[in-house]
Amino acid sequence: MKVEILTPEKKVFEGEVEMMTVPTRSGIITILSNHSSLVTAVNAGTIIVQTKEGKKVFENERGVLQTMNNKTSLLLMKCKEK
Repeated sequence: MKVEILTPEKKVFEGEVEMMTVPTRSGIITILSNHSSLVTAVNAGTIIVQTKEGKKVFENERGVLQTMNNKTSLLLMKCKEK
């Protein structure tokens, strides 16, 4: 699935991923390819993105996540790769 991680300042990440784990208000969720459509608030914490090349870890502040049609977008206040 295609993933974009954006902040007001820049695009932090864009690429194809196998799965990602995100902290939300409802708890930690894992999103896989072909996930059902979802819009949810994102809590501050750690986002883990698994690509074919390996794992990427990001620290983030709050934001929002939308996944639809095998594309996931995260719009976050702040985010940096660990």
